[in-house]
Amino acid sequence: MSTASVSSDAIPVAGPLLVGFMIHWCLFSTLCVQIYIYYEGFMQDRTITKCLVYGVFVMEFIQTILVAFDAFSVFAFGFGDLVSLTAMHYHWLTVPIMSGLVAFTSQVFYAYRIYVLSSRSRIVPAIIIAIALLSTAGGFVTGILARIAGDITQLNSRAIVIAITFWCGGAAVCDILIAIYMTFYLSKNDTGFRHPRRLIARLIRITVETGTLTAVAAIVDLVLFYAFPGGAIYTAVALILPKLYANAMIMVLNARLKITQFSGPLTEDFHSILPSHIQFGTNTTETTIREVNNLRHSTSSFGCTLNASKTPAVIHADSTEMIGKLKTTQGAVAESILSV
Repeated sequence: MSTASVSSDAIPVAGPLLVGFMIHWCLFSTLCVQIYIYYEGFMQDRTITKCLVYGVFVMEFIQTILVAFDAFSVFAFGFGDLVSLTAMHYHWLTVPIMSGLVAFTSQVFYAYRIYVLSSRSRIVPAIIIAIALLSTAGGFVTGILARIAGDITQLNSRAIVIAITFWCGGAAVCDILIAIYMTFYLSKNDTGFRHPRRLIARLIRITVETGTLTAVAAIVDLVLFYAFPGGAIYTAVALILPKLYANAMIMVLNARLKITQFSGPLTEDFHSILPSHIQFGTNTTETTIREVNNLRHSTSSFGCTLNASKTPAVIHADSTEMIGKLKTTQGAVAESILSV
């Protein structure tokens, strides 16, 4: 076979794979930044939340290593070999199975948040978890059948088509339900106060954006698989699905950093959201007039102010009253929204 013929045959497979690999690595670098922000900003989160975040990161790190190995197998070790180009390698594991696991983790995370926001209603979270389980099962079956097929261009059997439909279709339906019900329950928690309203509006926007992104990606992957049977175009989207889910979940958690700039005590430790020089209690250090004035301005709408001329002991007393008023007006809403 001539070199021109090999190049022509390789483009429909090599192109999507190359695009998928490149975007995958870009999203992994984004995920590393998200993890660093989470580590620096939320050391006081519950152990189960930190285990969830770091567990997802470890899974994504392993997936990236396997994806890098596949990239070298295709474009380095097997360069110019069509058999190596279309071989399954670790795609059967890194794409459907690991994507299903990360998506399931993210969707259960959102289901719990909906459970908290809906005053412990179990119906909607149960539906979301059931669909997520169905989607994950479809991903596992897809991975097993793909491993048996051994070729990324030969995934056209009836069983594989059904499995992929359950995997991507279920994930899209689940993401859409999450976006709808998170928006609904967040809207119901609007207390009418300005700061909680801004918090809720921000959370609604983040939820809709991330939910829409993952749902669209799953649908596009499914459409490409149906539209180009026997092709490999779908791999460009399939390779980035796990990274999209992981980034979306951790981005929602990290959004608390910006929310706390205007929304008061959103974490268990109120002092963690204040400037580093303002520390109430026996360990009080230098408190600048500007910082106290900024704090007074941020709390004036709740009927409590700090006097910049007061001593640290008096500031400590004022801070207790301020925290109590903040918790009365917006603490309950904020803590229920951000509990994880």
